[in-house]
Amino acid sequence: MNIHVMAKDTLEAQGVRWMIESHLPGIQLMVWDSMEEFSEAVQNERPDLVILDMDSWTKNSEGFCELLQRYRIRWLGLSSERIFQTAYRALRFRAEDVIFRPISPEDLKKHIQQIRYQTRNDHKFFSNQTGNKVAAYTIDYPDLFLLDKNRSYPITMVAFLTPNPEALPLVYDALQRYSIPGTHKLFALSDFILCVQENERIESIREIYHSFLSRWKDRMDEPLAILINIDSSKGPLKKTYQQTRQLTKRVFFEGYDIILEENKQLDPLEMDPFLTPLEQRQWIEMLETRNIKAIREWVEREFLTYDRPYPDPEMVRIRLTSVLAQIRRHMKAYNLQSLSLEASYHEVFKQIVHQSVIYQIVQELLTFIQKLLLQVQEQIQDGPRTLVEKVLEMIESNYWDAGWNLAACAEGLRMNKSTLSRRFSAESGQTFRTHLHQVRIREAKRLLQETDISLDEVARLIGYAHQTYFNAKFKQYVGSTPLAFRTGVKR
Repeated sequence: MNIHVMAKDTLEAQGVRWMIESHLPGIQLMVWDSMEEFSEAVQNERPDLVILDMDSWTKNSEGFCELLQRYRIRWLGLSSERIFQTAYRALRFRAEDVIFRPISPEDLKKHIQQIRYQTRNDHKFFSNQTGNKVAAYTIDYPDLFLLDKNRSYPITMVAFLTPNPEALPLVYDALQRYSIPGTHKLFALSDFILCVQENERIESIREIYHSFLSRWKDRMDEPLAILINIDSSKGPLKKTYQQTRQLTKRVFFEGYDIILEENKQLDPLEMDPFLTPLEQRQWIEMLETRNIKAIREWVEREFLTYDRPYPDPEMVRIRLTSVLAQIRRHMKAYNLQSLSLEASYHEVFKQIVHQSVIYQIVQELLTFIQKLLLQVQEQIQDGPRTLVEKVLEMIESNYWDAGWNLAACAEGLRMNKSTLSRRFSAESGQTFRTHLHQVRIREAKRLLQETDISLDEVARLIGYAHQTYFNAKFKQYVGSTPLAFRTGVKR
């Protein structure tokens, strides 16, 4: 085995030479102190392994690592800094690993022995293109999605999932550098990385991927779930892939930084995703009484006690939105429409739709409910507001909606429409419709003065579905057309 070393300190480089030669006889080793000479020697001699100091990283280092990738030369990094940037560079340029100072002779020996073993296996594989090993490498993407032919060998499928899709390339690169025994092939998919490999003993598979997960967590702060699906049926690869994809839904209930094993397909638990009339009444009562303890117990009992077989995560998400609908009605009833609460509400909705783990959704939901009920309590303590104040607040919050009207306002206040109209007129001295038009025209004047957006867009933004109607109402309340108001020309 031929190794080239480039270290920032000549004394340290000689120490590395001594460690390797004293522990691993028979290895040819060269030490360099010039990057130019080092690069030239690597291109000419094509060593089996390069050891590179990463603390002196420059643009030239990136070019050198790209050269190593082009020639398929393995490399180890040396560093004094256990920081994300070091790990990222190692992953990006496909280092076998990073050895952190102080350098342990045993650690260095272990890495070199492993790389020597991999190198020998590579030579054996490429020199025997007629062996059984080649058969599994003929598996390709169409086999996962299109073909239904049976295979002649059992396989294991392993899925690697992260909550952040941007981390999947890092997982893929780490797997390419990791020593997975036996024949295998990696597939980069949109939501997880898939490894298809020949069957091993389950104890061996556990050891392989527990070691990979441990190594990943040592170097990256990104959550990772590994799901192992052992299939001895020799059926179509497409069917096994579909089963594996179905099994990845377990992560929604069980979370990340774990290894999940499966050897049989379980049908998802049937469930009604919508709240029953009784549950809806229960939610109305809990929100009205601001019983956060009862709400917390209900949510945790309903969403954190699932056991296998699990329901479909999409059904659970629909059920969560049914709960959110009850909360929305409560917000409208108490006219809780501040910018802060609206932002929090939409963030919870986004979490329900996109968050990959149920307990994080539940945590976000309960935090929002507590914030909401606290604001209701503060509002009640401030004393009762008049009907006119409540209506004016609702108009200010909803004037932009062309479909919002007296009936919608009455529903939000839980009043009869005729009663609301009569009381508002008597107490404010003008009709509901007149005040709604006044607020809309006030906003129209502001937009006409402060922006250059079209008249049609102005009409839409202030709640008028048709520009012609907007023009008529504007002239009725202002005495001129919107265009004349904007240009200052009297018409």
